[in-house]
Amino acid sequence: MNAPEQLIQTIHRASDILLCTHVLPDGDAIGSLLGLKAALEAMGKNVTAALSDEVPPYLRFLPGADDIKPVDCMADSFPLAIVLDCGALDRVGRCMAAVEASRLTINIDHHATNSGFAAMNWVNVDSGSTAEMIYALITQMGVAISPEAATCLFAGISTDTGSFRYSSTTAETFRAAAALTEAGASPWRVSQSIYDTKSYDSLAGMAEAILGMKFECSGLVASMDITAELMARHKLTESETEGFISYARSVAGVEVAVAFKEVHANEIRVGLRSNRKVDVARVALALGGGGHVRASGLTFRGSLDQARPAVMAGVKKALREAGFTWTD
Repeated sequence: MNAPEQLIQTIHRASDILLCTHVLPDGDAIGSLLGLKAALEAMGKNVTAALSDEVPPYLRFLPGADDIKPVDCMADSFPLAIVLDCGALDRVGRCMAAVEASRLTINIDHHATNSGFAAMNWVNVDSGSTAEMIYALITQMGVAISPEAATCLFAGISTDTGSFRYSSTTAETFRAAAALTEAGASPWRVSQSIYDTKSYDSLAGMAEAILGMKFECSGLVASMDITAELMARHKLTESETEGFISYARSVAGVEVAVAFKEVHANEIRVGLRSNRKVDVARVALALGGGGHVRASGLTFRGSLDQARPAVMAGVKKALREAGFTWTD
């Protein structure tokens, strides 16, 4: 995997760089951001890393996480803004004004639904994660990867490949992970911090969501409702519910898992996952979202009762197009 030479030369020429990623950042977003920030600073660049939302609690162990600005970005004009792991410009949230005011913009991503919004776009849909692309970019630029950067990039690769379980995992993914481990990343520390440390409230909320799962299409579809009331009762932030959907997808016989997350009275975040054949990115895209073939999402403006039939209609259509049939 090689980054475009023009992109590399643009980075070399810039002295002040803005880095940002999507709202509600996940492990790949934060890992890519921090890994690239460390590499650029090692090159002598002045780097501002900013987020529209705070770093999720489970990712605050990553080196440099405290240096990310969790507030509105200034509308200053940067010579270069690099947007990571983001399929559309509006997904950067409150950082959008600063990106638009920058003289040059670069978009580095691996989502198939990426809109190509920047002046320079490097989108590799065959990559298992954006962090894997950032590893390749840093290596191509000849910058030594510090243990801190290695840890961040390893976390990004691990989370976006489901701990190397998803179909997007390739031999190149494992080579990158091995090189990052040699550079100082600790797979055990990453796994312990991200996957094996949960609050009791988080586990209780997850158990309730799992026990409330609904099954449709002869068991081909499993869905769960993560209501605002459930999150409030278990004191959960939205980021703490991110992994709930994986349990719906893991049920034997399920092809598509859907999570309806009620973040406000008329705002439902919908997560979509598939196992083998269904392209959930097309389902999400039809409703204003996007993502990967096997993992996508969207924001539905309306109530939970309105979101469910709209999303399920798209899911059933995608199941039929993939050749599935059912009796109920």
